[in-house]
Amino acid sequence: MNSNLVLFAMRNVKIFFRDRTAVIFSMFAALIVIALYFLFIGESLTSEYSYLPNARTIIDSWAMGGLMGVVPVTTTLAALGIMIQDRITGAVRDFTVSPMKRYEIVGGYVLSTFIISTTLSLLSLGLAEAYIVSGGGPLLTGIQFASIIGVLLLSVLSASAVMLVVALFLHSNNAYSAVSTVVGTLIGFIVGAFIPLGFLPSAVASFTKIIPATHSASLFRQIFMEKPMESMAGMPPEEILDFEFKMGIKLGFGGEPISPEISIMILAGVCVLFYFIAIVIMSKKQR
Repeated sequence: MNSNLVLFAMRNVKIFFRDRTAVIFSMFAALIVIALYFLFIGESLTSEYSYLPNARTIIDSWAMGGLMGVVPVTTTLAALGIMIQDRITGAVRDFTVSPMKRYEIVGGYVLSTFIISTTLSLLSLGLAEAYIVSGGGPLLTGIQFASIIGVLLLSVLSASAVMLVVALFLHSNNAYSAVSTVVGTLIGFIVGAFIPLGFLPSAVASFTKIIPATHSASLFRQIFMEKPMESMAGMPPEEILDFEFKMGIKLGFGGEPISPEISIMILAGVCVLFYFIAIVIMSKKQR
């Protein structure tokens, strides 16, 4: 890999993690999910589904899947704050007159965003698994852990692509702060971390299914909840499917569930599409 690109990415990573406030605020939406679940949502949903065998473990696993859907979005936007700040201060102009090429600068921002978000997402995964196990839930198997890592990396890539396009239109601290606040507030509702998707108005629930992060959360939940939901095997299949739809474990259109492979293809397609859009926007700005 290009040495200038890597060195520039490492510069961005160091700047980000040196600012503890930025790190905390990048995780703010996730911390809200944890706080609300611990104080209100957990008990409420466990009571709602008290008829389920192993209800607490099932709901804990559901909540941690939602948490993992939130983190890649908020952390990628936070990491891209370095690029926005460099534009505001004029540092980008200094970089462009240096021996560094434009693709090295852009690639450095993208790589650092991926590294930062992946690091914080892995930390969140460790906390999520610790929470599930501390409540009596099962450890992830080796295959499940590998699947989680795969979904995590794809989720970070798709969130990075979308947030990069968003960041290219932000030219002030006020605009960046406003977008960060809106995204951090809405993402928990969009992925069904605060309120299960089945409890939302049908139009809103349908809208969330076109958001990549909702597919990420669905994939995370399917893996986290695979073992706990084995206790539901004796229930009617249609009742299990209804529960999966309501809780956003599986997404569906017209009553038919979307397969994990389709969700993966959607996330991969978002990566390609939005990185292409970002390249087009950046090439026009360079003219």
